[in-house]
Amino acid sequence: MNEEMIREAVRYFRSNSVYLKLFGEFRKKLESLGRTGGTVNIESYSAEELEALALFFGGLRKKKTISLIAFDKRLQETKFAGIGLPELLEAYFGEPIRSKKSVREEKREQEEAKLEELGIVHPVLASYCDYLGKRTADAQWIIRLLLTDDFTRSARLLADAANALPETYERLPMFSQRVSGNPHSFDLSGMNGKLLIHFLHFRLHGGGAPPSGTEEVNELLLQFRILRDDISNFVSFANLLGNRDGAVHPVWQAAVETESAVNMPLRELLTIDGARPAVGSDVYVIENSGVFSSLLDAVPAAPLVCTHGQFKLAGLRLLDLLMESGYHIYYAGDFDPEGVAMAVRLLERHPGRVQLWRMDAESYAAAQSPVELGDRLKKLDSITHPDVQELLLTMRKTGKAGYQEALLERMADELKEKY
Repeated sequence: MNEEMIREAVRYFRSNSVYLKLFGEFRKKLESLGRTGGTVNIESYSAEELEALALFFGGLRKKKTISLIAFDKRLQETKFAGIGLPELLEAYFGEPIRSKKSVREEKREQEEAKLEELGIVHPVLASYCDYLGKRTADAQWIIRLLLTDDFTRSARLLADAANALPETYERLPMFSQRVSGNPHSFDLSGMNGKLLIHFLHFRLHGGGAPPSGTEEVNELLLQFRILRDDISNFVSFANLLGNRDGAVHPVWQAAVETESAVNMPLRELLTIDGARPAVGSDVYVIENSGVFSSLLDAVPAAPLVCTHGQFKLAGLRLLDLLMESGYHIYYAGDFDPEGVAMAVRLLERHPGRVQLWRMDAESYAAAQSPVELGDRLKKLDSITHPDVQELLLTMRKTGKAGYQEALLERMADELKEKY
Protein backbone atom coordinates (compact mmCIF):
# COMPACT_ATOMS: atom_id res chain seq x y z
CA MET A 1 0.00 0.00 0.00
CA ASN A 2 1.26 3.42 -0.97
CA GLU A 3 2.05 5.23 2.30
CA GLU A 4 1.79 8.58 0.57
CA MET A 5 -1.75 7.74 -0.58
CA ILE A 6 -2.77 6.92 3.00
CA ARG A 7 -1.27 10.19 4.27
CA GLU A 8 -3.12 12.10 1.54
CA ALA A 9 -6.39 10.39 2.47
CA VAL A 10 -5.90 11.30 6.12
CA ARG A 11 -5.20 14.94 5.17
CA TYR A 12 -8.35 15.03 3.04
CA PHE A 13 -10.65 13.65 5.72
CA ARG A 14 -9.08 15.77 8.45
CA SER A 15 -9.81 18.89 6.43
CA ASN A 16 -13.44 18.85 7.61
CA SER A 17 -14.40 18.29 11.24
CA VAL A 18 -17.50 16.29 10.30
CA TYR A 19 -15.29 13.28 9.60
CA LEU A 20 -13.92 13.30 13.14
CA LYS A 21 -17.51 12.90 14.30
CA LEU A 22 -18.44 10.30 11.66
CA PHE A 23 -15.21 8.31 11.96
CA GLY A 24 -15.54 8.22 15.73
CA GLU A 25 -18.88 6.45 15.30
CA PHE A 26 -17.45 4.20 12.58
CA ARG A 27 -14.69 3.23 15.00
CA LYS A 28 -17.18 2.23 17.69
CA LYS A 29 -18.98 0.01 15.18
CA LEU A 30 -15.75 -1.69 14.11
CA GLU A 31 -14.75 -2.27 17.73
CA SER A 32 -18.18 -3.63 18.58
CA LEU A 33 -18.67 -5.90 15.55
CA GLY A 34 -15.07 -6.83 14.87
CA ARG A 35 -15.64 -6.21 11.12
CA THR A 36 -16.83 -3.58 8.65
CA GLY A 37 -20.58 -3.50 9.03
CA GLY A 38 -23.56 -1.78 10.58
CA THR A 39 -24.75 1.80 10.22
CA VAL A 40 -24.49 5.08 12.06
CA ASN A 41 -27.32 7.58 12.47
CA ILE A 42 -26.80 11.03 10.92
CA GLU A 43 -30.18 12.60 11.78
CA SER A 44 -28.55 14.87 14.35
CA TYR A 45 -25.93 16.18 11.92
CA SER A 46 -26.20 19.84 10.93
CA ALA A 47 -27.02 20.94 7.37
CA GLU A 48 -23.41 22.09 6.97
CA GLU A 49 -22.08 18.71 8.09
CA LEU A 50 -24.45 16.83 5.78
CA GLU A 51 -23.38 19.04 2.86
CA ALA A 52 -19.73 18.15 3.48
CA LEU A 53 -20.58 14.43 3.53
CA ALA A 54 -22.64 14.81 0.35
CA LEU A 55 -19.54 16.09 -1.46
CA PHE A 56 -17.87 12.75 -0.77
CA PHE A 57 -20.93 10.58 -1.45
CA GLY A 58 -22.21 12.57 -4.42
CA GLY A 59 -25.49 13.21 -2.60
CA LEU A 60 -27.15 11.55 0.39
CA ARG A 61 -30.78 11.66 -0.84
CA LYS A 62 -32.23 12.43 2.62
CA LYS A 63 -30.64 9.38 4.21
CA LYS A 64 -30.96 8.97 7.98
CA THR A 65 -28.03 6.58 8.28
CA ILE A 66 -24.72 5.83 6.64
CA SER A 67 -23.63 2.23 6.15
CA LEU A 68 -19.98 1.40 6.83
CA ILE A 69 -20.00 -0.94 3.85
CA ALA A 70 -21.45 1.79 1.64
CA PHE A 71 -18.76 4.23 2.79
CA ASP A 72 -16.04 1.64 2.11
CA LYS A 73 -17.49 0.98 -1.34
CA ARG A 74 -17.56 4.71 -2.14
CA LEU A 75 -13.95 4.98 -0.92
CA GLN A 76 -12.92 2.43 -3.56
CA GLU A 77 -14.46 4.62 -6.26
CA THR A 78 -12.17 7.55 -5.39
CA LYS A 79 -8.48 8.10 -5.91
CA PHE A 80 -8.02 6.38 -2.56
CA ALA A 81 -9.05 3.02 -4.00
CA GLY A 82 -7.15 0.19 -2.35
CA ILE A 83 -7.40 1.70 1.14
CA GLY A 84 -9.95 -0.19 3.22
CA LEU A 85 -12.06 1.58 5.81
CA PRO A 86 -10.30 -0.12 8.78
CA GLU A 87 -6.88 0.97 7.42
CA LEU A 88 -8.15 4.51 6.87
CA LEU A 89 -9.52 4.75 10.42
CA GLU A 90 -6.32 3.38 11.96
CA ALA A 91 -4.26 5.95 10.05
CA TYR A 92 -6.76 8.71 10.86
CA PHE A 93 -6.65 7.99 14.64
CA GLY A 94 -3.00 7.01 14.67
CA GLU A 95 -3.53 3.68 16.47
CA PRO A 96 -4.80 0.16 15.80
CA ILE A 97 -8.52 -0.43 15.98
CA ARG A 98 -9.31 -3.64 17.81
CA SER A 99 -12.58 -5.40 18.36
CA LYS A 100 -13.96 -5.53 21.88
CA LYS A 101 -13.80 -9.30 21.67
CA SER A 102 -10.07 -9.31 20.95
CA VAL A 103 -9.49 -6.78 23.75
CA ARG A 104 -11.44 -8.99 26.17
CA GLU A 105 -9.55 -12.09 25.08
CA GLU A 106 -6.19 -10.41 25.50
CA LYS A 107 -7.17 -9.07 28.94
CA ARG A 108 -8.31 -12.54 30.01
CA GLU A 109 -4.99 -14.03 28.87
CA GLN A 110 -3.14 -11.38 30.87
CA GLU A 111 -5.26 -12.11 33.95
CA GLU A 112 -4.64 -15.85 33.69
CA ALA A 113 -0.92 -15.23 33.30
CA LYS A 114 -0.98 -12.94 36.34
CA LEU A 115 -2.71 -15.57 38.48
CA GLU A 116 -0.20 -18.19 37.40
CA GLU A 117 2.67 -15.81 38.20
CA LEU A 118 1.26 -14.99 41.66
CA GLY A 119 0.83 -18.69 42.43
CA ILE A 120 4.48 -19.31 41.57
CA VAL A 121 5.87 -16.27 43.37
CA HIS A 122 3.69 -16.93 46.44
CA PRO A 123 3.24 -20.73 46.80
CA VAL A 124 0.97 -20.25 49.82
CA LEU A 125 -1.54 -18.61 47.46
CA ALA A 126 -1.29 -21.20 44.66
CA SER A 127 -4.59 -23.00 45.33
CA TYR A 128 -6.30 -19.66 46.01
CA CYS A 129 -5.13 -18.32 42.65
CA ASP A 130 -6.45 -21.49 40.99
CA TYR A 131 -9.81 -20.77 42.61
CA LEU A 132 -9.78 -17.13 41.45
CA GLY A 133 -9.13 -18.42 37.95
CA LYS A 134 -12.56 -20.08 38.00
CA ARG A 135 -14.03 -16.56 38.01
CA THR A 136 -16.89 -17.37 40.35
CA ALA A 137 -19.32 -14.58 41.26
CA ASP A 138 -17.67 -13.93 44.64
CA ALA A 139 -14.26 -13.42 42.96
CA GLN A 140 -15.28 -10.96 40.24
CA TRP A 141 -14.26 -7.87 42.25
CA ILE A 142 -10.81 -9.37 42.67
CA ILE A 143 -10.49 -10.21 38.97
CA ARG A 144 -11.26 -6.58 38.13
CA LEU A 145 -8.30 -5.46 40.28
CA LEU A 146 -5.97 -8.25 39.22
CA LEU A 147 -3.81 -6.35 36.72
CA THR A 148 -3.31 -3.26 38.89
CA ASP A 149 -0.12 -2.47 40.79
CA ASP A 150 -2.17 -2.16 43.98
CA PHE A 151 -3.28 -5.75 43.69
CA THR A 152 0.27 -6.99 43.20
CA ARG A 153 1.21 -5.31 46.47
CA SER A 154 -1.90 -6.65 48.18
CA ALA A 155 -1.16 -10.18 47.02
CA ARG A 156 2.33 -9.94 48.49
CA LEU A 157 0.86 -8.72 51.78
CA LEU A 158 -1.76 -11.49 51.74
CA ALA A 159 0.95 -14.09 51.23
CA ASP A 160 2.89 -12.66 54.18
CA ALA A 161 -0.28 -12.88 56.28
CA ALA A 162 -1.02 -16.45 55.18
CA ASN A 163 2.50 -17.48 56.16
CA ALA A 164 2.20 -15.77 59.56
CA LEU A 165 -1.25 -16.77 60.84
CA PRO A 166 -1.13 -16.77 64.64
CA GLU A 167 -0.72 -19.94 66.68
CA THR A 168 -2.40 -18.34 69.70
CA TYR A 169 -5.11 -15.68 69.84
CA GLU A 170 -3.92 -12.35 68.45
CA ARG A 171 -5.86 -9.14 67.92
CA LEU A 172 -6.26 -7.99 64.34
CA PRO A 173 -4.30 -4.71 64.69
CA MET A 174 -1.42 -6.57 66.39
CA PHE A 175 -1.45 -9.24 63.68
CA SER A 176 -1.42 -6.50 61.06
CA GLN A 177 1.46 -4.73 62.79
CA ARG A 178 3.47 -7.95 63.00
CA VAL A 179 2.91 -8.84 59.34
CA SER A 180 3.26 -5.42 57.71
CA GLY A 181 4.51 -2.92 60.28
CA ASN A 182 1.19 -1.09 59.99
CA PRO A 183 -1.66 -1.91 62.42
CA HIS A 184 -4.22 -0.69 59.86
CA SER A 185 -3.05 -2.74 56.85
CA PHE A 186 -5.89 -5.23 57.28
CA ASP A 187 -8.64 -2.84 58.33
CA LEU A 188 -11.73 -4.60 57.02
CA SER A 189 -13.02 -1.53 55.21
CA GLY A 190 -10.00 -1.56 52.88
CA MET A 191 -9.02 -3.81 50.00
CA ASN A 192 -6.38 -5.72 52.00
CA GLY A 193 -8.87 -6.51 54.76
CA LYS A 194 -11.55 -7.63 52.32
CA LEU A 195 -9.01 -9.78 50.48
CA LEU A 196 -7.92 -11.37 53.76
CA ILE A 197 -11.53 -12.27 54.61
CA HIS A 198 -12.08 -13.73 51.13
CA PHE A 199 -8.88 -15.78 51.38
CA LEU A 200 -9.63 -17.08 54.88
CA HIS A 201 -13.14 -18.08 53.84
CA PHE A 202 -11.64 -19.96 50.87
CA ARG A 203 -9.11 -21.58 53.18
CA LEU A 204 -11.89 -22.76 55.49
CA HIS A 205 -14.64 -23.67 53.02
CA GLY A 206 -12.96 -24.04 49.63
CA GLY A 207 -14.84 -21.15 48.00
CA GLY A 208 -18.13 -19.32 47.86
CA ALA A 209 -19.15 -15.87 49.00
CA PRO A 210 -17.48 -14.86 52.27
CA PRO A 211 -19.54 -13.59 55.21
CA SER A 212 -20.54 -9.93 55.27
CA GLY A 213 -22.23 -9.58 58.66
CA THR A 214 -20.10 -8.24 61.50
CA GLU A 215 -20.39 -11.26 63.77
CA GLU A 216 -20.00 -13.74 60.93
CA VAL A 217 -16.75 -12.01 59.93
CA ASN A 218 -15.62 -11.99 63.57
CA GLU A 219 -16.34 -15.71 63.78
CA LEU A 220 -14.37 -16.42 60.60
CA LEU A 221 -11.37 -14.52 61.95
CA LEU A 222 -11.65 -16.39 65.23
CA GLN A 223 -11.33 -19.68 63.34
CA PHE A 224 -7.79 -18.51 62.53
CA ARG A 225 -7.18 -17.19 66.07
CA ILE A 226 -7.49 -13.55 65.00
CA LEU A 227 -9.56 -11.36 67.33
CA ARG A 228 -11.30 -8.31 65.96
CA ASP A 229 -12.98 -7.15 69.17
CA ASP A 230 -12.78 -9.11 72.42
CA ILE A 231 -13.82 -6.46 74.97
CA SER A 232 -16.95 -4.66 73.76
CA ASN A 233 -18.16 -7.92 72.21
CA PHE A 234 -19.94 -9.46 75.20
CA VAL A 235 -22.86 -11.61 76.34
CA SER A 236 -24.89 -11.44 79.56
CA PHE A 237 -25.86 -14.46 81.64
CA ALA A 238 -26.81 -15.66 85.10
CA ASN A 239 -26.53 -18.98 86.94
CA LEU A 240 -24.01 -20.57 84.60
CA LEU A 241 -20.72 -22.21 85.56
CA GLY A 242 -17.67 -22.09 83.31
CA ASN A 243 -14.75 -24.48 83.45
CA ARG A 244 -11.11 -23.70 82.87
CA ASP A 245 -8.60 -26.56 82.80
CA GLY A 246 -11.16 -28.91 84.35
CA ALA A 247 -12.10 -26.69 87.30
CA VAL A 248 -14.96 -24.23 87.80
CA HIS A 249 -13.79 -20.67 87.19
CA PRO A 250 -14.01 -18.72 90.49
CA VAL A 251 -15.65 -15.66 88.89
CA TRP A 252 -18.47 -17.77 87.48
CA GLN A 253 -18.80 -19.60 90.80
CA ALA A 254 -19.01 -16.34 92.77
CA ALA A 255 -21.64 -14.97 90.38
CA VAL A 256 -23.84 -18.02 90.99
CA GLU A 257 -23.38 -17.88 94.75
CA THR A 258 -24.32 -14.20 94.86
CA GLU A 259 -27.13 -14.52 92.26
CA SER A 260 -25.37 -11.93 90.11
CA ALA A 261 -25.81 -11.29 86.39
CA VAL A 262 -22.55 -11.14 84.44
CA ASN A 263 -21.55 -9.22 81.32
CA MET A 264 -18.81 -11.49 79.94
CA PRO A 265 -16.56 -10.20 77.14
CA LEU A 266 -15.26 -12.51 74.43
CA ARG A 267 -11.76 -12.06 75.86
CA GLU A 268 -12.72 -14.04 78.97
CA LEU A 269 -14.90 -16.57 77.17
CA LEU A 270 -11.92 -17.63 75.10
CA THR A 271 -10.25 -18.89 78.28
CA ILE A 272 -13.22 -21.15 79.12
CA ASP A 273 -13.27 -24.73 77.84
CA GLY A 274 -16.77 -25.71 78.98
CA ALA A 275 -20.00 -24.25 80.39
CA ARG A 276 -23.10 -25.60 82.12
CA PRO A 277 -26.17 -24.40 84.01
CA ALA A 278 -25.70 -24.24 87.79
CA VAL A 279 -28.92 -26.27 88.15
CA GLY A 280 -30.48 -28.78 85.77
CA SER A 281 -29.65 -29.33 82.12
CA ASP A 282 -31.54 -26.49 80.38
CA VAL A 283 -30.54 -22.92 79.58
CA TYR A 284 -33.01 -20.21 78.54
CA VAL A 285 -31.77 -17.69 75.98
CA ILE A 286 -33.48 -14.30 75.79
CA GLU A 287 -32.94 -11.75 73.04
CA ASN A 288 -34.29 -8.76 75.01
CA SER A 289 -32.26 -7.35 77.91
CA GLY A 290 -35.34 -5.93 79.69
CA VAL A 291 -37.07 -9.31 79.65
CA PHE A 292 -33.85 -11.03 80.76
CA SER A 293 -33.50 -8.74 83.78
CA SER A 294 -37.18 -8.98 84.69
CA LEU A 295 -37.05 -12.77 84.59
CA LEU A 296 -34.05 -12.70 86.95
CA ASP A 297 -36.05 -10.51 89.31
CA ALA A 298 -38.83 -13.09 89.30
CA VAL A 299 -36.66 -16.25 89.26
CA PRO A 300 -33.15 -15.42 90.60
CA ALA A 301 -31.91 -19.00 90.20
CA ALA A 302 -32.90 -19.49 86.55
CA PRO A 303 -30.03 -20.21 84.10
CA LEU A 304 -30.46 -17.38 81.61
CA VAL A 305 -28.49 -15.90 78.70
CA CYS A 306 -29.17 -12.52 77.06
CA THR A 307 -27.89 -11.84 73.52
CA HIS A 308 -28.91 -8.13 73.46
CA GLY A 309 -30.45 -8.31 70.00
CA GLN A 310 -28.57 -9.82 67.08
CA PHE A 311 -26.09 -12.51 68.07
CA LYS A 312 -22.60 -11.32 68.84
CA LEU A 313 -19.63 -13.65 68.66
CA ALA A 314 -19.43 -13.77 72.46
CA GLY A 315 -23.01 -15.04 72.64
CA LEU A 316 -22.43 -17.64 69.95
CA ARG A 317 -19.28 -18.77 71.71
CA LEU A 318 -21.12 -19.24 75.02
CA LEU A 319 -23.97 -21.15 73.39
CA ASP A 320 -21.48 -23.35 71.54
CA LEU A 321 -19.76 -24.17 74.84
CA LEU A 322 -23.09 -25.13 76.39
CA MET A 323 -24.00 -27.32 73.41
CA GLU A 324 -20.61 -29.00 73.33
CA SER A 325 -21.03 -29.83 77.00
CA GLY A 326 -24.34 -31.56 76.25
CA TYR A 327 -26.90 -29.05 77.52
CA HIS A 328 -30.17 -27.97 75.93
CA ILE A 329 -31.12 -24.46 74.79
CA TYR A 330 -34.56 -22.86 74.87
CA TYR A 331 -34.65 -19.69 72.77
CA ALA A 332 -37.18 -16.84 72.98
CA GLY A 333 -37.28 -13.88 70.59
CA ASP A 334 -39.67 -11.27 69.22
CA PHE A 335 -42.35 -12.03 66.64
CA ASP A 336 -41.03 -10.04 63.71
CA PRO A 337 -38.93 -11.07 60.69
CA GLU A 338 -35.65 -10.28 62.43
CA GLY A 339 -36.61 -12.15 65.61
CA VAL A 340 -37.75 -15.27 63.74
CA ALA A 341 -34.60 -15.18 61.56
CA MET A 342 -32.45 -15.16 64.71
CA ALA A 343 -34.34 -18.15 66.07
CA VAL A 344 -33.86 -20.05 62.83
CA ARG A 345 -30.16 -19.21 62.79
CA LEU A 346 -29.80 -20.89 66.18
CA LEU A 347 -31.91 -23.89 65.12
CA GLU A 348 -29.69 -24.38 62.08
CA ARG A 349 -26.45 -23.87 63.99
CA HIS A 350 -27.30 -26.65 66.46
CA PRO A 351 -29.85 -29.00 64.83
CA GLY A 352 -31.85 -30.98 67.36
CA ARG A 353 -30.30 -29.19 70.35
CA VAL A 354 -32.34 -25.98 70.35
CA GLN A 355 -36.03 -25.64 71.14
CA LEU A 356 -38.08 -22.50 70.64
CA TRP A 357 -39.55 -21.09 73.85
CA ARG A 358 -42.82 -19.25 73.68
CA MET A 359 -42.37 -18.76 69.91
CA ASP A 360 -45.45 -20.57 68.60
CA ALA A 361 -48.71 -19.37 67.08
CA GLU A 362 -50.51 -19.40 70.45
CA SER A 363 -47.81 -17.26 72.10
CA TYR A 364 -47.81 -14.94 69.11
CA ALA A 365 -51.54 -14.33 69.57
CA ALA A 366 -50.90 -13.36 73.20
CA ALA A 367 -47.93 -11.14 72.32
CA GLN A 368 -49.45 -9.44 69.28
CA SER A 369 -49.08 -5.65 69.16
CA PRO A 370 -50.69 -2.91 67.03
CA VAL A 371 -47.39 -2.52 65.10
CA GLU A 372 -47.92 -3.31 61.40
CA LEU A 373 -45.10 -5.23 59.74
CA GLY A 374 -45.96 -3.87 56.28
CA ASP A 375 -43.23 -4.46 53.69
CA ARG A 376 -41.12 -6.23 56.32
CA LEU A 377 -43.39 -9.25 55.89
CA LYS A 378 -41.57 -10.00 52.63
CA LYS A 379 -38.51 -10.95 54.67
CA LEU A 380 -40.45 -13.97 55.96
CA ASP A 381 -40.40 -15.49 52.46
CA SER A 382 -36.72 -16.41 52.81
CA ILE A 383 -37.30 -18.34 56.07
CA THR A 384 -37.90 -22.00 55.23
CA HIS A 385 -37.17 -23.88 58.46
CA PRO A 386 -40.04 -26.32 59.17
CA ASP A 387 -40.19 -25.51 62.89
CA VAL A 388 -41.51 -21.99 62.25
CA GLN A 389 -43.82 -22.44 59.27
CA GLU A 390 -47.05 -22.52 61.33
CA LEU A 391 -45.94 -19.35 63.12
CA LEU A 392 -45.07 -17.63 59.83
CA LEU A 393 -48.47 -18.50 58.38
CA THR A 394 -50.19 -16.80 61.32
CA MET A 395 -47.89 -13.77 61.14
CA ARG A 396 -48.66 -13.33 57.45
CA LYS A 397 -52.39 -13.45 58.14
CA THR A 398 -52.32 -10.84 60.89
CA GLY A 399 -49.44 -8.73 59.55
CA LYS A 400 -48.52 -7.48 63.01
CA ALA A 401 -45.44 -7.73 65.21
CA GLY A 402 -45.43 -9.37 68.63
CA TYR A 403 -43.05 -8.70 71.48
CA GLN A 404 -41.59 -10.75 74.35
CA GLU A 405 -42.58 -8.26 77.02
CA ALA A 406 -46.22 -9.32 76.68
CA LEU A 407 -45.24 -12.90 77.60
CA LEU A 408 -43.14 -12.04 80.64
CA GLU A 409 -45.59 -13.33 83.25
CA ARG A 410 -46.10 -16.64 81.45
CA MET A 411 -42.36 -17.13 81.01
CA ALA A 412 -41.70 -16.35 84.65
CA ASP A 413 -44.38 -18.78 85.82
CA GLU A 414 -42.83 -21.52 83.70
CA LEU A 415 -39.40 -20.90 85.17
CA LYS A 416 -40.72 -20.80 88.73
CA GLU A 417 -41.97 -24.36 88.31
CA LYS A 418 -38.39 -25.51 87.63
CA TYR A 419 -36.23 -23.21 89.73
